[in-house]
Order: sequence, then C-alpha cells, then structure tokens
Amino acid sequence: MSEPFATFLMPIYASISWLLLLFRSHRGQHLLPISLIGWIWAMVNIIRTKRLDLGIVTFGIVLLGTLVEVYMTHKVSSSSENISLGRVWWIKWWLTIGCILVAANFSLVVIFWDSISKELEKSKSQTWMKVFLSYCIIMMVFWIAAAFKNQVRGRKGYKD
Repeated sequence: MSEPFATFLMPIYASISWLLLLFRSHRGQHLLPISLIGWIWAMVNIIRTKRLDLGIVTFGIVLLGTLVEVYMTHKVSSSSENISLGRVWWIKWWLTIGCILVAANFSLVVIFWDSISKELEKSKSQTWMKVFLSYCIIMMVFWIAAAFKNQVRGRKGYKD
C-alpha cells in the first residue's frame, strides 16, 4: 500500500473497528469484517515486503473462529435445534484468545518502536510514522476490549 493511502486507511479502519465493537457486537459477528480486512492487509504486506507479517496468523485465528460462529449461528437459526452458549464455549474462548493474540501482535510494534522507527524512517515520512504508531496503540487497546467484550457477551446480567 502506498504511504498516502495507508496514512488515511489506518485511522479509518480503526474508527470502523471501534464503531462495530460498540454498536454491533452482541454475537461477535462484528469481528468478521474487522479480522478479514486485517488478514487481507497482512497478506498484502507479506506480498509487498516479502517478509512475514504475524497478522496473517493472528487475524486468521479470529477470522476462522468468527466463521465457525457464523456457521453455527446460521445452522441453529435455520433448524429447530436450540444451542446453548455452554455447548459452544470453545468458540467463545477461541475468539477471546485470538483477540488477545492480535492485541499482542500490535503491542510488538509499541514494544520495539525504537528499532522499528529507525528502520521505517529510511522510507516513511514522520507523519506516516506517527499515524502508524498511534494506529498500533489504538488497535492494541481495541483488540483487548474486543477480547473482554467477547468473553462477557451472553452472560446473565450483561447488557450489550
């Protein structure tokens, strides 16, 4: 992705992610578009830079868990079968762990920012670098919040 495009895309993606988390997260399906875009973005980074982007794995874990949950929800809603949250507890944990792994992936940028910024300043503007660091911090917090919200959804007394 070119620098100007990515400079605008990062805050847009972060904003949409937060909006979906705040207003569309009662079943966890909000994670489908967020993780799909993140997974595609990681794939583009791998193709473009010829280096591993851990997002391909971490976003893939969330994407796979979300697809399973969507499938299970659709299967149940189209049948007379009643599925309790207890029967699919592993999906909830899969998504929670996946969200924590994505947050950890974003935290790596924050932790290693000194060495990463030295490498990036060779090819990126200061504006891009500030946007990128802010984006990584915001998305790290987002994925921690997504893990928490995923874990508490469906609990008695919890309102979405």
